[in-house]
Amino acid sequence: MIGGVAGAWLLLGRDEARPAAGRGEPSRATKAGKPSAAGKGEPAGTAALRAISGDQLCAAVPDGLRRSLVADAEYGGRDASTGAATRTEKRAACSWTNSKMDVGGGVLGHRALSISVAAGSAEGRDAVAYAEERFERDRKAHERRVNVRDGKRVDGRTSGSAFGELRKLDLGDAAYSQTSIGPSGLKAEVYVRQGPWLIKVSYGGDNRSGVKYPSGDATRASAGKVARLVTAEMARSAGAVKVPWPCGTVTARQVEQAFFPAATGPAVTTSDGRIGQTTCIWSVREDVAHRPGQEFTARGGELRLHVVDWGSAGAAASQFDREARKYDRYHAKGGLADDRLRITYEPRQEVGGLGGKAFAVVSGTTRLYDESAPPMMEIVIKVLAGSRTVEAAFRGTTTGGGLAGEAGHRAPFFEPEVARPALTKVTDALLDGLKRR
Repeated sequence: MIGGVAGAWLLLGRDEARPAAGRGEPSRATKAGKPSAAGKGEPAGTAALRAISGDQLCAAVPDGLRRSLVADAEYGGRDASTGAATRTEKRAACSWTNSKMDVGGGVLGHRALSISVAAGSAEGRDAVAYAEERFERDRKAHERRVNVRDGKRVDGRTSGSAFGELRKLDLGDAAYSQTSIGPSGLKAEVYVRQGPWLIKVSYGGDNRSGVKYPSGDATRASAGKVARLVTAEMARSAGAVKVPWPCGTVTARQVEQAFFPAATGPAVTTSDGRIGQTTCIWSVREDVAHRPGQEFTARGGELRLHVVDWGSAGAAASQFDREARKYDRYHAKGGLADDRLRITYEPRQEVGGLGGKAFAVVSGTTRLYDESAPPMMEIVIKVLAGSRTVEAAFRGTTTGGGLAGEAGHRAPFFEPEVARPALTKVTDALLDGLKRR
């Protein structure tokens, strides 16, 4: 499955037209009065937010309750994510899924439970005021999608997802729930505002045999139980948050020494399914000193480290070889394309001194809807390390930038001779961390 989605990720995940929060956009000029891509400015009066990790959020749900809702099984797994935190923004999420859960009476079903929390502030509003505004805006949006009242469709349609009326709940500072029936079965979602935190809990699924859907009342009650526990957790004082292994084996200083200041992150995503995976994402962006009124450009981009534990050296070697053949095939046929993007690949290059064996590939993505924009360049280093594969990727610019109009100023661009040794250095640090465990 991991290898099979690689092409889709390359086509869909690399479109830089709308960068994700905190990831920045290389080669974009910044004018006076606007924060730089490094995002150093803070709204006046903003209070520091407590730290929270995906692992802490997972731990808020007791094992007994979690097993009753999404029992551990061969087909189940947990995913946790922690967004790259700043003083004014915190995000974390945890989810469990089971595609073949025994729900009793010989019935097998799909069950999914997900939790997410987020807090942030915006210019002119502190985190609590911002949460109040976002909560109310979301509530109105959820009210607009209601198309079932008193058990009957009111939108004149006989197909498509059905959304029930909002039910007010006694949780946190404000809360409500909404149920829906759609392609993934019956689902209940609970939305809570607790101080600066926006909390969302989603639970539901469908049955592969027996009745078509789980009980609506039971689904609502289950989502409510989890929401109450998470709300209580977010009302507590912050505990220590440690960057989990293996992301914690690479420090911000190491990233900055390999590339350039300043690095933010990492955002961490882990999965403990049958194949364990961890993804660490850093935003690497140069700070450009400038006076008010001066325009500048900043080199930078996104550093992504992905570790997959295949369970055996043989399985890892097979996957590594499959990836190598994939890139050779992409290069031979002239790249990949859809109606929005075209990606071209340079020939794969062997890399020595990393793991059992390694290779590097440079690619460029052209936006077909804006062919005047330069290609977005990326370098990937793939490493075989025992029973694991490691993929390190940097997407962005490495050279140029600075104050516009100065002698020698050049718009930021990607230089492979700079990117490859920098990425190799970070990959080597990660491999050292893997050896120590």
